[in-house]
Amino acid sequence: METSRATVVITAYNQREILVRCLQWLQDVPEIADIVIVDNGSTDGTSELLAEIRGGGYIYFDEGFQSYGKVWNAVVDNFPMSEFVVFMEPQYFLGRACITRLIELLQQDKCGIAAPKGNGFESYQHMDIDTVGSLNRLEETAAGSVLHSLNIAHGVWAISRKTLEENGRFEEVVCDPQNVFLDYKLRLVQKGYQFMVCGNALVYNILCGYENTYASVVSQKEDREVLKNKWHMNYFNLTPNRNLANMIEEERQAPIRVLEIGCDLGATLLEIRNKYPYSQLYGLEINPSAVEIARHLVEVQTGNIEDKEIPFEGTFDYILFGDVLEHLRDPQGVIKYCREKLSEQGAIIACIPNLMHISVMRQLVNGRFQYQDTGLLDRSHIHFFTYYQIILMFQEEGYAVEEVKNIIPPFTAEERELAGKLLELSANTDMHMYQTFQYIIRARK
Repeated sequence: METSRATVVITAYNQREILVRCLQWLQDVPEIADIVIVDNGSTDGTSELLAEIRGGGYIYFDEGFQSYGKVWNAVVDNFPMSEFVVFMEPQYFLGRACITRLIELLQQDKCGIAAPKGNGFESYQHMDIDTVGSLNRLEETAAGSVLHSLNIAHGVWAISRKTLEENGRFEEVVCDPQNVFLDYKLRLVQKGYQFMVCGNALVYNILCGYENTYASVVSQKEDREVLKNKWHMNYFNLTPNRNLANMIEEERQAPIRVLEIGCDLGATLLEIRNKYPYSQLYGLEINPSAVEIARHLVEVQTGNIEDKEIPFEGTFDYILFGDVLEHLRDPQGVIKYCREKLSEQGAIIACIPNLMHISVMRQLVNGRFQYQDTGLLDRSHIHFFTYYQIILMFQEEGYAVEEVKNIIPPFTAEERELAGKLLELSANTDMHMYQTFQYIIRARK
């Protein structure tokens, strides 16, 4: 049987020397049918180089940097694609088995995008790789697990030609590759496709830790306005709240029932499914536009928990609140209502911001309390909590607080000095109350 092969599409912007190294490296990577190089308006001599080494097998945008949607559409329009296509940037060096294993994953039912693991990626896509020289050795011994995620990065990803044709053209009004890819992924989800990370397909990013070369060219703000108007969402949370998921302590095979209040696009519920494959997952989300995405991943309904109506039958082993309680008019009334929706040994797991964090205290001692678009003083926060108020709220409703974890960002010397002075002035307080940005709490019925 003939082995399936892939067209590799490399998009470069002022990365001439890195591109040369990438092309040399790819000579030793199997299953590449052909390579298409896109020079996105570079000014460093990349176009002259490509004319010499590719013999015309490239696209050059001489009018300058273009939307990545326009760039990728030009490739699809002007070049014949193999059965599978790998989109990548030249700073990523592929392991010898990477393309083979991504192709194998794409042949699974409803796999829309297959992605590798590597240094510099987030969440399930991350793997520590110290040097490019260790890439192939690590790939040989890496576990071949397959994990589902919405948070696939745009740096390297694979798709079948059939899926590419079915999903249509890339959004050209959006400029940044991350945002073009975001829009494309949301459309794929609506068609029932899944995104999978292959545990033993590895890549090495030789620019890990460096700022993207196109970052100063694109306008994230303009992209976000386009996406906001198109999808009717203020932000797109594709990253799971692993702090919530990690508070679930069951055997992997346990058939737990989990309800997430404010599930957004379902990223955290997917995280739980990866850990607990036999779990039953439900979501309640106030934004109907988000529900239109999430319903293709888990069982989700549109609703406001403050109406004290959960449109699912039965009880739940866990009810999750990820940065939700602070947005409610009556958070204590909500957790009181949820108690009757928990199983006999059920628990609420909640992520709650801490008003007593030193960044807020610094404002208060200087007579300020300035609301912001995001963060602890988010304009949409209705209730504010401290450690003691969180504990008291759950205890008053009959919960036993089992565990509290602290999310503590870096603390500067100046912040530590101010916290020390506040400790001297206060009673029954502790340093963690000033250091903690968010509390993760598990409270058992």
